[in-house]
Amino acid sequence: MIRYRTSLGLTSFLLTSSPFAGNSAFAASCESLSSLKLPDTTIAMALPVAANTFAPRAGAKPVPVAFCRVAGSIKPTSDSDIKFEVWLPQAGWTGRYESVGDGGFAEAISLNEMVTPLRLAQPARARTMEHESAKNTQTEWAVGHPEKLIDFAYRAVHVTAEVGKAVTAAFYGSKPKYSYFIGCSMGGREALTEAQRYPADFDGISAGDPGNQWASQHAGDAANMKAFTMSKAGYISPADIQKVGAAVIEQCDAVDGIKDGLISDPRQCRINTATLPLTPAQLKTYQTVHDGPKTSTGKQIFPGMPYSSESVGWVQYFAGPSFVEAPTKARRALMANSTFSNLVYHDPNWTFMSYDPDKTPVDIQKTMGPIIDAMNPTFTGFKARGGKLISYHGWADSDISPFSTVDFYNSSIAAQGGLDKTQDVYRLFMVPGMGHCGGGPGPNQFGQAGGDGGADHDVVTAPQQWVEKGVAPKKIIATKFVDNDRTKVPQMTRPLCVFRETAKYKGTGDINNADNFACANPDVSKQRP
Repeated sequence: MIRYRTSLGLTSFLLTSSPFAGNSAFAASCESLSSLKLPDTTIAMALPVAANTFAPRAGAKPVPVAFCRVAGSIKPTSDSDIKFEVWLPQAGWTGRYESVGDGGFAEAISLNEMVTPLRLAQPARARTMEHESAKNTQTEWAVGHPEKLIDFAYRAVHVTAEVGKAVTAAFYGSKPKYSYFIGCSMGGREALTEAQRYPADFDGISAGDPGNQWASQHAGDAANMKAFTMSKAGYISPADIQKVGAAVIEQCDAVDGIKDGLISDPRQCRINTATLPLTPAQLKTYQTVHDGPKTSTGKQIFPGMPYSSESVGWVQYFAGPSFVEAPTKARRALMANSTFSNLVYHDPNWTFMSYDPDKTPVDIQKTMGPIIDAMNPTFTGFKARGGKLISYHGWADSDISPFSTVDFYNSSIAAQGGLDKTQDVYRLFMVPGMGHCGGGPGPNQFGQAGGDGGADHDVVTAPQQWVEKGVAPKKIIATKFVDNDRTKVPQMTRPLCVFRETAKYKGTGDINNADNFACANPDVSKQRP
């Protein structure tokens, strides 16, 4: 299951090895769920599916377990149309419920992502969407539909959690004992939104690479794309990006004490930009993207991109295939244009070249910020009911700057009265060399793309252990597989440490083995201001 793929999602599943496991007599038959009456909800399908008879997409392997497939829609308002599916395996239940978040603008329900919980005997998984689009960068569905926009911003996650739990309880005859949410990117924003807006929905939450500063992030998209494509002379081509990325790694690789092809903490990286293989015009673009967008008076709008993110994602997000194609094919161009033309200005002719550093960020903050940002650092209600939150972010993410997550975490430390008090409810793990929710040259697999490991290897299992046993994660072991393919052998393992600690090499042994690293406080004197 690749949780960082794009599509709005809420996942619920319930595990074996509990007092609930092995129940063969359910409270309701699968078919009878079609007549289940829930507020604002229509059940369109309740169908038993035999093992190995249904593939979630063309070319995919059949689902290996029998399950009850439930699909329907929820209409909390007359303009709403929230689609969902709940897959309930026929064997075993620990009483757990889990929802999984989405990415982008959530174009469709991704059935492929619903298989792993079933394979692991984790029943009842629900996914939602409030609209259908050909691509997850399109937002035409929101024009003239303010309630759909609210559904997208926060309501769909909440109401689908309620419906998913109700369907689960109707089928198994018991309410879930524990509820969890796992999401990355937009799903990470949804995770933080749930903890802030609906603290009673979930007991444990895992928020990856969260886009919770959504309004300023998308203002930053427009600013970066305008800087990147302002002139052909200043454009940095895909080939040049790879050269620059290699040069940055060469300069900063050994700062952490070992040469392993990674920059463990970009805050400790000092680049001699004069030595980079860029022209003066390209260097200006490069520095603008790293510094992050600012107003005309120098006020920061959104954090800049980290060193080491260049080779990982700049081609996909900023450069596109070429200078001519970047405005229509670079991902941040598509997101910026769609966001502002449809959600902010309602002007189909608006493009990122219209970006004004003193006007555009203010406009999107006014129209979108109040409904979609998730910036309350106190987590008062979530904390009061014993909720536990794990967050992670790739240090080489060039989609959502990891500095935004670090800044938000530091604001939470200040709001909650110190690091220790914050870590009682909220723990952050920064991932060296990982791109957006996965990928990159670093150790980039730790359950967010599978959820089938032990608590010390898995951000799905770790919140469960924290909630149910009171054991907070002190580190999570991440793995880099050959070719980033989980079917191949591990190439590297490395501990992800609870922020503010970082993994430090002990001085002996294989640098690709996590056992030879310890979590320790970094040298703050080397960090960027």
